[in-house]
This record gives sequence, C-alpha cells and structure tokens, in this order.
Amino acid sequence: MRTLGSRIKFLREKKHLTQTELAEKVGAKTYTTISKWESDENFPKGKDLKILAELFGVSADFLLGIEPSVQSFQTSECHDTDIELPLYGDVAAGALAELESIDVWDVKTVKLPKFLLPQSMLSDKLFAMHVNGDSMDKIIPNGSLIVVKPIEQSLYNDGDIVVFSYNGEYSLKRYRPNAMEGFVLFEADSINPDFKNIPISKSELFEANMYGKVVFCGITF
Repeated sequence: MRTLGSRIKFLREKKHLTQTELAEKVGAKTYTTISKWESDENFPKGKDLKILAELFGVSADFLLGIEPSVQSFQTSECHDTDIELPLYGDVAAGALAELESIDVWDVKTVKLPKFLLPQSMLSDKLFAMHVNGDSMDKIIPNGSLIVVKPIEQSLYNDGDIVVFSYNGEYSLKRYRPNAMEGFVLFEADSINPDFKNIPISKSELFEANMYGKVVFCGITF
C-alpha cells in the first residue's frame, strides 16, 4: 500500500534524485527532512507539497492520493479502491477546545484511496477530522484533513501525534509520556513559540482520554 511518503520516494527515485538533492530543491536544511517525509514520520506542509508537485510534474491532489493517475504513477499498488470514513468535525491544534457536537444519525463522511494508508493502519474504526489551529503546523498545517486510528493505551509510542481530551475538551498534540517526571506531556510542534505544551499529572491522567493516533495527513486547498 502506498502512503504519501512512499509516493514521494517513488517519484524522487524516478527523477534519479538523492534525498540531499531533493532537500536542496525544496529548500530544506538537510536530507533528514526528506527522510522523515518518506518514512511518514513528518508530513510536508502545503507550500512544500506545491513545490514537490511542480518538481515531479504531478498535481498536489495526486501526491495526496485524491487524484490517482496511472500515467503519472506507474505501479500495480496504485488503484482506485476507496475507503469511506466518518468525518467528526474539527479538532483544535492550539488550546484545548470543545469538539463540534455530532449527530450520530447525520455524520458526514469522506472518501480516500486505500493506498494512502499502509495495510497495518487499515481498520474499521478509522475516522477523519479537520484540523483547526496552528500549534502543530511544523507537521500538520491548519485546515488539514487527518485520519485517526483508535488503538489501545499500551500501543501508543513516544512521539505519536494524538487526538485527546482533557476535562471534556479536545486537542491535537504529540504524545510525550517520559518528557517530564510525574507528568505526561502533550507537546505542541509549531513554528510559533507562543503555543504551549499541555502537561497532565500522571495522577490525573484518568481524566484524559486519547482517541487515536494520526496515521495520515492530507492538505486541503
């Protein structure tokens, strides 16, 4: 199954570019930016996607898998099988905010090609949300569409980007269980230093809920 990162890698190799050469062309400081994109550890921002699309001669929608093209992406793994996910309003990437109320009988849905997600990430419990805010904008810009996979508490890893709630309010942050003694830290990842991390005492962690980890981010234009 093709992810956004594997599509970037495929197109880079098709152009006979090294990660260092691609980093120079998109204005990244080091090749590690490209390495993290290709491993799906980080996601390109909107402006980076546009640069990549122009460089590779494809549309941004194609890079995101919204507009598959056999001519542009010659691989048997690329197909038009879609997955339809419930779209649960907006999640705040900033201060904690109340989640939009959702009528369970009138939930909107969104369709994405299955090849955007690795086989291991597919689940009948996946859901999608739009991101509202800039506290994660190094990785997930405001307005992005994210796909979230609910998992057991023990399966979260340090560094996962998660949707969580605390005292009935919701946010999107990076999960850091060992960054502060006695606390679980939900960390902002923004170019704006004004966005603050959210520490929750381990003794009060029962008041917080994690609803899933982000397994895909797509930019909306």
